Amino acid sequence: MRFIHTADWHLGNQMHEIDRREEAQAFLRWLKNLIIEKNADTLVIAGDIFDTANPSVDARRLYYTFLASLVETSCKNVIIVGGNHDSAVMLDSAKELLEVLNIRVVGSINNLLPAQMCFELKDSSENVCGICLAVPFVRELELRNLLNEDEKCSDSDLYSKVYQKLYTVVFEEAEKLRNGRAIPVIATGHLYAADLEGRLASKKSNEKSDDGVKVLDVLGTLGNVPSSVFPPVDYVALGHIHYSSTVAENPAIRYSGSPFVMGFDEANQPHHVLLVEIEKSGEKSNLNVEKIETPRTNLYRRISGTLAEIKSELEKLSEKQKLGKSEEKNKPVFVELCYKRELGVNTQEFLAEAIKSLPENVNVVSWKIADSEKILSSSFDKFEASEIKNLDDKEIFTQLILSKTSLSAETEEGKAALEKFLPLFMQMCD
Repeated sequence: MRFIHTADWHLGNQMHEIDRREEAQAFLRWLKNLIIEKNADTLVIAGDIFDTANPSVDARRLYYTFLASLVETSCKNVIIVGGNHDSAVMLDSAKELLEVLNIRVVGSINNLLPAQMCFELKDSSENVCGICLAVPFVRELELRNLLNEDEKCSDSDLYSKVYQKLYTVVFEEAEKLRNGRAIPVIATGHLYAADLEGRLASKKSNEKSDDGVKVLDVLGTLGNVPSSVFPPVDYVALGHIHYSSTVAENPAIRYSGSPFVMGFDEANQPHHVLLVEIEKSGEKSNLNVEKIETPRTNLYRRISGTLAEIKSELEKLSEKQKLGKSEEKNKPVFVELCYKRELGVNTQEFLAEAIKSLPENVNVVSWKIADSEKILSSSFDKFEASEIKNLDDKEIFTQLILSKTSLSAETEEGKAALEKFLPLFMQMCD
């Protein structure tokens, strides 16, 4: 069995209002060609196909046009599960029509029996080559609905206990469907698993990143789903984290990562899809996973340092463009400036000339104060994880103001800062 595992496309995303339609189109063309080149019989998309619950017409057109184009390829099965950014209703609305093309969609677990999340996968000769447990993102209310009336579960145990229960019952149905045949069984998921390798692996690391999970999510129970919840399948295809990673050092439990840059913190990180091959012989299976780097239509750069260092880097960037020796020569380049504040210096005036001298294809789209990402995490140090999810928007913004200004709500200065900024925030929320 040979398939491609991908996730977190976020079609319709406009990071810093950048039009990314051409970038998405180029990726989907490349993915179709990759399917043909590798002769993959299955495509697994593990959630967050769209960036919002109500995607644009253009984003939907990209999605359906791509799926229809796979009919002429070796890909005879497509498995699509909903992510936390997706509207389950929107994804499921076309599922009966897509089934005609052997495209299986599971937007949510609502009103589904476990057997309805299990699908046979067929090769080009119409032989069954595998079984898939298609489990989508499961919201907290849906998890609680899986508990029996007399079943008690603490908030800290909810995700691990109920996910394990869900995967167990779906796996039982998959085993019935497999019926003793020596074929691989794979599963999907869209969640935040514990024990990742890579950028979020160590809590001791000072590096902060935007990997599809907000700080508030990680502080809550969502970040505590252990690998033990997954059934004994041959491969688990996960979505939700935006870089490629294994879980608990298990090569058979993986995030593919997003094929796109989704934040300037990951601008220099490669992005991938995974080509997975599984050979089954009796009870044994041989797994091979190849990380295939996705091409970049747009280029993203974060330039960090003092104002003088940033100015120097911008000048170097301009020079590379003029010499025509850079990969950035003919591609759109979007830049974030991450600068250190300097007293008495007007940042934009200091860098104005260097920015004005940039070539037309280079655009500065974001300005950021260095280390500002620490503000969010440090703002909630005094709260227990169980308390954070109960904070409303006003309370969260209050903590950010106090952290940003290093003030206390009990002082006159702190009260003055809140009186100044909170009304503006509440007006934006209305």
